[in-house]
Amino acid sequence: MNRDNKIFKLVSLFTGRVALIAFVYFLASLFGFLFTTGQNPLPLIWPQAGVALGVTLLIGFDALPGIMVGSFLVAIATGVPINFSFILAVGNTLAAFLPAYFIFTKNDFSYTLEDMGSIFIFFLLGVLLSSVISATFSILGMSFLRINMGGELSLIWETRWLRDAFGVLLFTPLIIVWFGNPPPKKNNKILIEGLSIFLAALSLVLFLLFGNINRGLAGSLLIFIIPIVFWAAIRLKIHGLVAINFFTSVVVFWGIANKKGVLFSGEVIPNLSLLFSLSTMWVTSLLLCSSITNYQKAQKSLSDLSNHDALTNLYNRLFFETELKRLENGRQYPITIIMADVDKLKDVNDYLGHHIGDQVLKNVADIFTLVFRQEDIVSRMGGDEFIVVLPNTGDQEAKIIIDRMNRQFDTFNAEHPELPIHISMGVSTARKGESLQDHLKIADNLMYEEKEKKKEEERIPFYFQTKKNNQ
Repeated sequence: MNRDNKIFKLVSLFTGRVALIAFVYFLASLFGFLFTTGQNPLPLIWPQAGVALGVTLLIGFDALPGIMVGSFLVAIATGVPINFSFILAVGNTLAAFLPAYFIFTKNDFSYTLEDMGSIFIFFLLGVLLSSVISATFSILGMSFLRINMGGELSLIWETRWLRDAFGVLLFTPLIIVWFGNPPPKKNNKILIEGLSIFLAALSLVLFLLFGNINRGLAGSLLIFIIPIVFWAAIRLKIHGLVAINFFTSVVVFWGIANKKGVLFSGEVIPNLSLLFSLSTMWVTSLLLCSSITNYQKAQKSLSDLSNHDALTNLYNRLFFETELKRLENGRQYPITIIMADVDKLKDVNDYLGHHIGDQVLKNVADIFTLVFRQEDIVSRMGGDEFIVVLPNTGDQEAKIIIDRMNRQFDTFNAEHPELPIHISMGVSTARKGESLQDHLKIADNLMYEEKEKKKEEERIPFYFQTKKNNQ
């Protein structure tokens, strides 16, 4: 009985997934009818080609049955004979399967399209290969079934290839970037700038479509779409760039299909030059965005190396001293300074080895990271000495934080009796107008006083006593 229920659930899950993907595929085909012309009932671009590849890249080959069903239903709904509809469905499914298969074998393919290799793989396998497969199957099917489409097969093949290529070029990057990656972090400044870039691009395109201007001026104005897209590449992350590229391209294709504007008032069959121009703009903007992203990552990495301690990943002495100068004349008083020193770290190194001593320091850093706030400055000054600066923290708040830290050390020591951690601390709080350097010295003196007050046996962890007794 349980086995039957499990099989039923699996079949239901499979059927539901197929139905959902087929529905999405069908909706994409309906969206394509925004780009139909009066002379040809078929749209200039096939959004479903880009959706099929994007969905396959996101969820894997489980998407293929849904793509095949959706493609078959779209063909039937547009009056295509059943046998030819089946051939088209097979071709469209292979057009999603083969590029995805080769991309899956590239373990370094980035779904953020943030490196040169991933961008060229997408254009080579997605835009070119995928559309070649679907167009070729379409022509082979017509030849096999002896279907007369009223034109030369080579021209029909090129038209079908261009439609699929445009569909992949527009829709697949939007799908894999927006649905294959975490959403961008909310940033009002970037959001406003992104909206400004989008409105600038939209205004230019709409002026070209509906403005009462001559062809020469329109051609000159069209050039300005390039700096707008590059502006997006430089200032926005990949999410914003592909969104602006997508919506701008959709409006342009809508204008072409509806013969809006002096640039698009003639014959409206897309050609290789348009695909080349659009692809060049997309590739260049993606490469520019990728270069800037990688530069920012490298810059952040160098900044982290210069500001952080290599062993514990806490801030280092240089960063601490810089921040102390900044806070000295700031408005974040009261400021509490905690000096902390790991007890008997030298003995740990002597008895158990420096690698164990390094682990003790890492454990201290982990506890500090857990206890202190993001705005607190937690630094390793070197050796076994740590300094924590707590802005906007008075005596009472500092006491609560220190109690919480002591409880964390107690918990750690109970869980790790073989390598407990003991620290000595000195704490001092500075008010507005008082010198942070003076309170740093006060905290330092208090820490050393605490170390001196501790009895020798109280400071020696159990494993040292055992070691001495054994000797």
